[in-house]
Amino acid sequence: MQRTSSTLYLNIIWHQHQPSYLDPERDQLRGPWVRVHGTKDYYDMAAILAEYPDIHCTFNLTSSLLIQIEQYYVDRLKPFVDVKANSIDAEKFLARWEGKTDPWIDLALKPTHEFNDEDRRLLLKDVWNALYVSDVIISRFPEYKALKEKHGRGEQLSEQELREIKFWFFLAYFDPDFLEEKVELVDGSIVDLGDLIMRHPDGLYRLKKTVTEEDCHRIIAEVYKVMSNIIPVHKKLMHDPKTHKGQIEVITTSFYHPILPLLIDSDAAKICQPNDSLPGRFQYPQDAEVQVAKAIRYFKKIFDAAPAGMWPAEGSVSEEAIAIFRKHAIEWVATDRHILERSLPAHLPVYYPYGVGGGDGTAIVFRDTALSDKIGFTYQSWKGKDAANDFINNVLQFTPPSYEADRLLTVILDGENAWEWYQQDNDGKEFLHTLYHTLSDLYRSRGVVTVTPSEYIHGNPKRNIPAHPISSMNAIEKLHPGSWINANFDTWIGNREKNQAWEYLRIAREDLERSGVASPKPSAKISEPKTKEWQAHMAWEAMYAAEGSDWFWWYGTNQHVPGGTTPFDRSFIGLLDSVYRLAREAGGMMPDREFRPIISKESSEGASQGAMKQSSM
Repeated sequence: MQRTSSTLYLNIIWHQHQPSYLDPERDQLRGPWVRVHGTKDYYDMAAILAEYPDIHCTFNLTSSLLIQIEQYYVDRLKPFVDVKANSIDAEKFLARWEGKTDPWIDLALKPTHEFNDEDRRLLLKDVWNALYVSDVIISRFPEYKALKEKHGRGEQLSEQELREIKFWFFLAYFDPDFLEEKVELVDGSIVDLGDLIMRHPDGLYRLKKTVTEEDCHRIIAEVYKVMSNIIPVHKKLMHDPKTHKGQIEVITTSFYHPILPLLIDSDAAKICQPNDSLPGRFQYPQDAEVQVAKAIRYFKKIFDAAPAGMWPAEGSVSEEAIAIFRKHAIEWVATDRHILERSLPAHLPVYYPYGVGGGDGTAIVFRDTALSDKIGFTYQSWKGKDAANDFINNVLQFTPPSYEADRLLTVILDGENAWEWYQQDNDGKEFLHTLYHTLSDLYRSRGVVTVTPSEYIHGNPKRNIPAHPISSMNAIEKLHPGSWINANFDTWIGNREKNQAWEYLRIAREDLERSGVASPKPSAKISEPKTKEWQAHMAWEAMYAAEGSDWFWWYGTNQHVPGGTTPFDRSFIGLLDSVYRLAREAGGMMPDREFRPIISKESSEGASQGAMKQSSM
């Protein structure tokens, strides 16, 4: 393979994650955000690449996201949906699964005239109610916006208006492609909403008919079709390292999205947060290893192959965490440039990958923070074409001189949260199409070559990409522990509320270990429900779920969400309570504990005045 000059490779990683919204006591999802982003983002973010075969990139799909898609939106809906007739047997579905999936699906399928006070509360007043929509999104649906404004004025809503609200909560969260054209999905099914809605010359969407209960049933069938194709579209586009067919690398994160370095040893925060007070030491490296092993096993089940790379939750790394990844044959991981700037040797450029761990250890790439944040935040007020052109111009600044080695420039950000805030570019579609079109032209001229990390490491002769073995990469001698936020862990540990949550977690973990309920192996099969073996397994599952990063994110006053952060507090406390209940049912000896809510009324009310969180829902 001959090349006359060095190449600028662009490594784009779209991170797709939702925390577990599961209420283990009720076997029901507390929040709709897996479904919301499923129909708005997770399918089309991958499917769009089929239009641009020269574009290669990476998608990180977390286990907690995939398992909710698979179990609660695909498996439970499938027996009742007729995809050809665009219908669902609502009566049979509710008889089997009412209260066991997404409660807003129950509302859509229940006749509106039968709504009780609890149904109306969920629809209109729940923290995540059917009017909980970003101002940018709802402004594109004037009829939906008018209903929200009427409710906001305290006016009485008619039965028909309630019917329309429950319908809009689904329709408004479909990707614009589904609203504007007939779309054939990977499995051959068709989503065609043209009889329901039309985009007018002013760019706004308006209904073409009066909403009926049948339309509410039909929209759930459409939801099912999209949700059931999310995993297949990623599988279809996956790059095969043997045949070199496919465009995307699919990776994952430790199972419940924990901050791995803090599970290994919470005192790791002392290095990057020397002035913060910390809770009692949480030190369970075996749990960190279980979280990695469970994720790999689940990924193999879904995608029939092991992931070559992992995105550590929140880009959180430490040398000890890298050792666990390496033990489980993970070839590469990624984090933020501010970690690189605090690692040794000093002054290493961000546009190269590095080896960590010695020899043929693990490759680590560092995202360019400014470029990533441009997509995530800066371009929200830009026109799509202008944003894409600005991004490309910034990328080209990294073009290497001919005498230098190939460069690998990395861009990583959430692949679902930015788009709903793009004010002049509906769902970021113009930006993405312009970006991929321009990068396709640059690929043909070899100006910029999009690549996945594994493709860069091992090479791809079909695309004239040579191998760049890990052993040939410069080495990180001392890796700074921290995350992609502030190059430390202060979003998850180090203030009063976060530390209290870690104290609760440590107490529960110690009690479970002493209970006599043995931890299952990651490869263990789940026993029949309600047996002692099943209860033991689920006690540990609740423990591992409580170790997830998302609960700690919300503690303290630095994160805000309308309605307050109390639901996350309840979820965390509920998981800990489940550990004790399930362990006792499994025959374990657990002490009596009462975990009181951590979030104070004052901090919750303060949070309710903040802006809608853009980085996790």
